[in-house]
Amino acid sequence: MSIKLDVDVNQFPSLTWNFLKINRAHLDSSLESDAGFTAVVSNDELSLSEIPFKSVSSEVKAVETGLGSSFDAAFDKFASDGKTVLVEIPESRGCSSCQKIKIEMVHHDGESKAKDYVIHACEGSDAVVIFTFKGAELNEGVLGARIRVIADENSKVRLSVVNLLGKKALHFLSIGSLVKDNASVDVTELELGGAKVYSGNRQTLSGYKSACSGHTGYVVEQGCEADFNYVARHTGRETVSQMSVDGVCRNSCRKTWRGTIDFVKGCIDSKGDEQENVLLLSPDVVNKTLPVILCDEEAVEGRHGASIGRLDKDILFYLQSRGVDEKEAGRLMVSAKIRSVCRYIPDEEVNAGVNAFLEREFGK
Repeated sequence: MSIKLDVDVNQFPSLTWNFLKINRAHLDSSLESDAGFTAVVSNDELSLSEIPFKSVSSEVKAVETGLGSSFDAAFDKFASDGKTVLVEIPESRGCSSCQKIKIEMVHHDGESKAKDYVIHACEGSDAVVIFTFKGAELNEGVLGARIRVIADENSKVRLSVVNLLGKKALHFLSIGSLVKDNASVDVTELELGGAKVYSGNRQTLSGYKSACSGHTGYVVEQGCEADFNYVARHTGRETVSQMSVDGVCRNSCRKTWRGTIDFVKGCIDSKGDEQENVLLLSPDVVNKTLPVILCDEEAVEGRHGASIGRLDKDILFYLQSRGVDEKEAGRLMVSAKIRSVCRYIPDEEVNAGVNAFLEREFGK
């Protein structure tokens, strides 16, 4: 089904001054059809199938994702004529305690496609799910995905998403999770490609002692734009959230990151932490960072912050004294930032692909 996405996304939960232009972003794009994908599973116990959108459970449909409710409503219309990929992760047994599935989406020039995914981690399951988006350097068009996760009691989901698209593509990613009693969801995200990137990650911690963690790395290049939104919504008791973000901006780019820890009344003894560290390698970068804590419960602990800086002159002098010029120093810093996030992706092949992408795109 062809549809036009013309919606506000990454709506900030608590509005600030409009003149700052940080309350929301706007996604204006057309989608032609379902995107293709390839999948590799570690064992036969994992189930991956394509189901009609109408067969998606009401529990899944109620999960709001990071790009927001307006996006979900518009994307539902697109997904209703296609197939939703359902990944069923059964209870872990014996030595095959951790199950792995790798999904790859390849973008071809001129295509405008997306795919809807649901990950259901059954009670007591433990799984790694890795998504990789790839495309040639000069390919134009759109490649996007919505990923919803249901983590049942005592389950563990480690989700990794890697964007290795070309410089002219538009990429959107919307993640939403419902985390139940004693379950955990870990999201590692690398955004390295694309002319425009819209990323949203919303974690709803509804269960007792449920937890979520996140590690995000990004590089925003000349003339490119990236817009991020992270929300950890604590509704259950003794829930824990943690998010760390490391990024590099250079050469007339624009980047916005919003981070919200939302302590809802009744989430007693919950804890939340969010931090972003940004390295600016050019004076003409437009960077906006907004970490916020919303609190409607007294018995909680919240910590947030941001570090925004340039390449330290002492470090630069040290490197130059050893024959490393400023351009090469910047490349080393890009590599260090991204590789610090790569260690959370438990797959050597994917990490090798990231290293090759870094060498090709930023090693020039």
